[in-house]
Amino acid sequence: MGTVPIMRTTKDDLIRAKLYSEMHASKINPLTDDQPGKHFAVARTFENIDYDGVGAMLSVWNLPVQAPQYTSGRVKIKNGVESLEAGWTVNLGLYGGDNRTRMYIYTNAGQAHCFNTPCGFIQASIDIPVDMVLEPVSRYGEKPYGITLSIYQDTINLSWYLYYDNNRTVVGWWPSQIFTNLGSTATGAEWGGEVFSPPNVPSPGMGSGHEIKLNTNYDAFCAQANIVVNNTIIKPPRDLEQFSDNFNFHITNKGDVGGDPGYLILYGGVSGAIGN
Repeated sequence: MGTVPIMRTTKDDLIRAKLYSEMHASKINPLTDDQPGKHFAVARTFENIDYDGVGAMLSVWNLPVQAPQYTSGRVKIKNGVESLEAGWTVNLGLYGGDNRTRMYIYTNAGQAHCFNTPCGFIQASIDIPVDMVLEPVSRYGEKPYGITLSIYQDTINLSWYLYYDNNRTVVGWWPSQIFTNLGSTATGAEWGGEVFSPPNVPSPGMGSGHEIKLNTNYDAFCAQANIVVNNTIIKPPRDLEQFSDNFNFHITNKGDVGGDPGYLILYGGVSGAIGN
């Protein structure tokens, strides 16, 4: 019998997690129309079909941030207000001043929303905790490093499973019972970057922290981007909408370029975005 890692959580950990989860899920104004302090550059689906999964290989970066800022790259699947994210992040406030790049998940189950495990995610892997440190990281102009993450729905119990690497190692799962909308299926998927900074405080950079050069040695990317339809068919997305809410941050959907990158999405931008 294997064992499941028990994440020892302190009172301070819970306070930080609650604060950052509320900021992440907030629905009031400043920097973006929907969520204060947040900026996005994403490619997203808009076909009127059901989605049973999302995945990609994400290049991993480490940019400077100041608490409570964060910068992230992620895949996301959603249905209405409910959503699941998985990716990498630099988030000093969430991790007690630790500026290393970490894997993360974010769960929005309607009334309950949180980073990592408090909202019902069941950790299964001994070796791959959802907040593990990611090393090495990509360096600008050099060979990129990345992680492969997928969120796929089980066809029988309708739970959502998080897989790591191309071998699809199970990290854990979200039981279908914690959801209303996502308890059946998803209606949209996203790939790209996200940053947060308090209103009127210049935001951190996104992705590599530089303007996009259309080169994977310089740009943050989601390669081998895929969706799952009809429960079992894993395929590249199509007809994605590109969305960025700020001129500092950019998204480029290259489509299926063949070879190792497969379906390729590039994103990123410089620091300094300030909301009104």
